[in-house]
Amino acid sequence: MKTEERPALTQIEIQTQSEPVQVSVRAGRPVFILGRNGTGKSALVNSLAANWNGKVIYMPGSRPSYFDHESLSMTPASRRQFTANQKHYDSQPEKRWKPIEGTATNEKAIHDLQAAETQYKLDAANQIKAEGSSSVAITRLQTDNSPLDVVNSLLAQANLTVQLKVADGELRAIRGDTLYSYARMSDGERSALVIAAEVVAAKPGMVFLLDEPELHLHSSIVVALIKALILQRPDCGFVVCTHQLDLPAAVKGGEIVLVRDCVWKEEKIVSWDVDVIHDSEQIPEWLWIDVIGARRKILFIEGNNKTSLDQPLYALLFPKVSLRPCESCKDVMRAVKGLRDIEEVHRAKAFGLIDHDGMSPEQMSKFEDDGVYPLPIFAVESLIYSLEAQTAVAIKQAEISGIDPQEMLNAAKDIAIESLKGQGTKEHLASRVAERQMRDQLLSQIPTRQQLIANDCDDLNIPVKSPYPDELARLTAFVDISDIHGIVSRYPVRDSGVLNGIVKGLRFNSRDDYERAALRRIGLDANLRDALKQKLGKLAAQLE
Repeated sequence: MKTEERPALTQIEIQTQSEPVQVSVRAGRPVFILGRNGTGKSALVNSLAANWNGKVIYMPGSRPSYFDHESLSMTPASRRQFTANQKHYDSQPEKRWKPIEGTATNEKAIHDLQAAETQYKLDAANQIKAEGSSSVAITRLQTDNSPLDVVNSLLAQANLTVQLKVADGELRAIRGDTLYSYARMSDGERSALVIAAEVVAAKPGMVFLLDEPELHLHSSIVVALIKALILQRPDCGFVVCTHQLDLPAAVKGGEIVLVRDCVWKEEKIVSWDVDVIHDSEQIPEWLWIDVIGARRKILFIEGNNKTSLDQPLYALLFPKVSLRPCESCKDVMRAVKGLRDIEEVHRAKAFGLIDHDGMSPEQMSKFEDDGVYPLPIFAVESLIYSLEAQTAVAIKQAEISGIDPQEMLNAAKDIAIESLKGQGTKEHLASRVAERQMRDQLLSQIPTRQQLIANDCDDLNIPVKSPYPDELARLTAFVDISDIHGIVSRYPVRDSGVLNGIVKGLRFNSRDDYERAALRRIGLDANLRDALKQKLGKLAAQLE
């Protein structure tokens, strides 16, 4: 079924030497502006900011990464005055290369975040006052969904260990047990904080115009951060001018404006030479060569980029590795082979990660020889729902609910095991694994071309023993001893009620809620990340 097109929040109009090019900016569908240095990208972004209305938040490449004060100096009155002047600031051509308003834009971002956090807590307090102890606002306060909680989650997803909290009435940074001014954070951390604060505190329907968000940010941070921000605000539009080509590859479904050149007249650009493309795979090779530069490791993974757990999980586990989702196992193998075949002409090292799907050790070894590593466990759910991840999440849940974490883990196991006792459930899971095993057996025994030529017999007989009875017996034994973690590791549990049982036992409303909580724990807990990387076998050592 075709996804319904969301209405445009605004239109980009780009003047060319022939006729203007129109590009729609839609909620949840970012527009990426790409091109070589000197093609006029930042000037294009600046011209767009000058011609839009107050529903745009412009973050130019000239923005400073520092604060003039260690505490917030902007008041509600000066914030209103800033709003009155902002249109004038944004319309100035020189804003492309110098910060006309100084650090006021950074102050404004912190002011708005603190105001949104305060309003969130006040609204909840007023609701509790009106409704009493049964108010749903109590639960809302106990969840990690306040504006500041969301910013902290976004920073964690971007592989930044610093967090923010309000202490003594001021927003402060915290690392370990140390509290300090956010002004003392690193350049990259401050840049990430300002961008995240702007996006989280913004009103619905805003359009964010970001020029080179990668300034002061490592590539492993900027891709994860901008992707997380776009997913966090599906009600807003994003126009991102960047040299970081992993961004449009990581966030599918948007538009790409490829800026090839520009025409200057009387000290300003009057037109651009652009192409509008709809697929990051169409980015020309010359641009990849110009921008990629240093050696890097690329991990191709299976999974739909918008819904799969693979991308956010492996981004947390391997922050120094570029991730590229592929539609299928074959696509992963093709991509790895393609890059490895021409390693002499580029500086990237390609690896692949595919689902185990009940693969035999012999088949796994063959894949690994070609740089493609089957998961030693069945699929990515085996990591997200592992004992280690469940335990970390249960401990956090206990802080909110007051229920003993072991009690929740036991409930999760019992409900999950019970879901496997329904008619045909074990048979379905065992047959899925057995099917893959049988396919591997058949493929391993198919004659080579030389054998076919040497053998003039018309009939080929390939005896294969069914692995299904043994697999069903193994699964039944797992169920009998309630070994839920053995089951999660070996079988395609996404096709059963196992995951929903775990989620229910850990007191979550949905799998999405649990998976977000698990990713948050993984991002914050280095020991948990190490434990999960150990489950990936040989690949983890290759990517470190």
